[in-house]
Amino acid sequence: MKRIVAIASILFPLVVAAQSVPPALAVAVRTFAGGSEDPSFRHSFAALNGDRSPEALVLLSGSNWCGSGGCTLLVFRQVRGKFVLASRITVTQTPIRVLPESTHGWKTLIVYSKGRGNVLLRFDGNRYPLNPSMQPVATEAQVKASTMVLN
Repeated sequence: MKRIVAIASILFPLVVAAQSVPPALAVAVRTFAGGSEDPSFRHSFAALNGDRSPEALVLLSGSNWCGSGGCTLLVFRQVRGKFVLASRITVTQTPIRVLPESTHGWKTLIVYSKGRGNVLLRFDGNRYPLNPSMQPVATEAQVKASTMVLN
């Protein structure tokens, strides 16, 4: 039991286990989807930008958000109790991981891209890249150094 607590305390700053969907996050996802539907999604929280509020990673599912290459991944920042869209990433598949390295103050994501494998998504100062299939492939060492946030 002590070992589990120790591991959890090490990972807590990076990943908060997905539980029930916070109402404010559900509203943000519904707003992104156009408000006319209640899209299905999985989510997790991870500290990506060092602002002390974990960001929400939301992987949408269903025919409106997924195609043969994968599904849409959304990254939301928490701002005064609300979730604000920080980035939209298309054709994403799990697993989704977070690397400890940062670019422009945001941690690098590793997502699975069909036909390419695990690829790096580095924040460009405004957002993460829209299309993972155009990004560099992650090394084995980078994958090992990352933390899984959605599987």
